[in-house]
Amino acid sequence: MGERVIMVKVFRYDPSVDKEPHYQNYEVPYRQGMSAMNALDYIYQNLDSTLAYYDHAGCCLGICGKCTAKMNGNPRLLCQTLIEGDTTLEPVSSSRVIKDIVSMRGEKGDA
Repeated sequence: MGERVIMVKVFRYDPSVDKEPHYQNYEVPYRQGMSAMNALDYIYQNLDSTLAYYDHAGCCLGICGKCTAKMNGNPRLLCQTLIEGDTTLEPVSSSRVIKDIVSMRGEKGDA
C-alpha cells in the first residue's frame, strides 16, 4: 500500500510582488503525529523554499506563540496542532500580511 498523502492549502501573498493573495496546494506525505509546522517544514524543504512562515529552534514548545496562524479557520499554534487530513493554513490577520502566513501582530484586534 502506498504512502498516504494529504493536501495542504496555504495562503500565499507577497505584497512586494503579488497584486492579490492566492492559495497554493501542496501534496504532503502524511505521518501519524505530524504537526502543521511539520507539514510547513516539509513544503519548505522539499517543494517550495519561497514559503514564508515562523519557524525557529525553540518552536515546538508552544511557548512563544509566533507560529500562530489559522488552521482550517481557527487560530492555532502550528507547532503544537496535529494534522489529521487535508488542511488550510492562513495568516491570523490577512489585512496585515508581511508575506504568506506571516502577519504583523501585537496590536489591538490581532489574535
